[in-house]
Amino acid sequence: VVCIFFFLMIRRPPRSTQSRSSAASDVYKRQVSTQSTWGINHKPRTQIQNLSMDRHTKFYDLQELETYGNQMIKLVCDLYQKQDQYPVHPNIKPGSVRQQLPEHPPQQGESFEDIIKDTEKLIFPNMTHWQHPKLFGYYPATISHAAVIADIFNNGFLSPGITWYCCPAAAELENHVMDWAAEFLHLPECFKFSSTGGGQICTTTCDAIMLTVHASKQLKMKEHGITNADPRITKLVAYISDMGYHFEKPIRMKDIPHVRKIPYKWNPEKADFELDPEDYRRAIEQDIKDGLIPFWVGINMGTTSTCQVDPIAEISAICKANGLFVCVDAAYLGAAQVCEEYEYLWKQLDNVDYYIVNFAKWMLSGLNGTMFWVKNRHEYISTFMAEDPEYLRSLNVDGYEIVNYKDWQS
Repeated sequence: VVCIFFFLMIRRPPRSTQSRSSAASDVYKRQVSTQSTWGINHKPRTQIQNLSMDRHTKFYDLQELETYGNQMIKLVCDLYQKQDQYPVHPNIKPGSVRQQLPEHPPQQGESFEDIIKDTEKLIFPNMTHWQHPKLFGYYPATISHAAVIADIFNNGFLSPGITWYCCPAAAELENHVMDWAAEFLHLPECFKFSSTGGGQICTTTCDAIMLTVHASKQLKMKEHGITNADPRITKLVAYISDMGYHFEKPIRMKDIPHVRKIPYKWNPEKADFELDPEDYRRAIEQDIKDGLIPFWVGINMGTTSTCQVDPIAEISAICKANGLFVCVDAAYLGAAQVCEEYEYLWKQLDNVDYYIVNFAKWMLSGLNGTMFWVKNRHEYISTFMAEDPEYLRSLNVDGYEIVNYKDWQS
């Protein structure tokens, strides 16, 4: 959002006095004059080179990038050290920020100096300061200087990792880092690219959960020979706990008609609430008896409200025995698996198909840091793949297994 705001403020050209019809006529004349006999808009190489230089001068001014980029980094450093002088949450009413912005988009660009001043005087004071030393809500301290520096390089060149060919370095680095992370989180070997699995970086935990629901739904439909027009598609059942609210939206978005919420129960001996794995067995068996099709279960490793850890090994064993796909949402607590004293956590994952950890919470990666692993990558990507158009095919890769992340998500 901030990037779009900056672009609109800086680069919107002044409104031309030329009429729309006249401008369109000029464009048509330029196209006709540069067409080749094949009808392709062809320009001499010198014109192409000049066009490229003009583009980079106007829309990617390296001098401005260096000058104002350094100013913005300095502003971030200065304001970061002064966060404790501001309230964690601004004392404003909804709409207060918009009232200080022009009603209509600017017709002429503003200087970077003015925009940086607006950032300091208007944007920063009206933020909720998630890096504030007094923030104890949600997940404090979600970013590090290393992540900020990495974003500068990434956004500076912006090579989309749609396919391996689009950016080999991005694809292979992501493959490798996912295997690294799986190793230091002590995940089973089957979650690595070096084995049958692999992983990707998703935008949010809910996005990753939705991908698991999609893949599981498609695989279960294939198993039962169900098409999208088959009435049996309305018989699919998903299972979550009554604290698994974050599972509900992805399930609804994939049109799953039946959701069973298994309740936590008070255990007087432990003086705590807990799940009874047998409740899952009873619910699944009853649904099968009623002619329904259980297909997916979401299990918590660290709920948002209380950091509750479900009995993963017991629940997953029951669900796998009944043909369900198992997703563990370890977004909050999964990072603790790097510690040897939490060995009991990583020893519960033998029957898990999908595993999710949000590195923006304890690993300081910043947003878009949800790490998502699958046990069987070929089975998983089969639910997303479609025939590639020519422009998405990679060249000179015969004989190699490459990862095209477009086949890992919608």
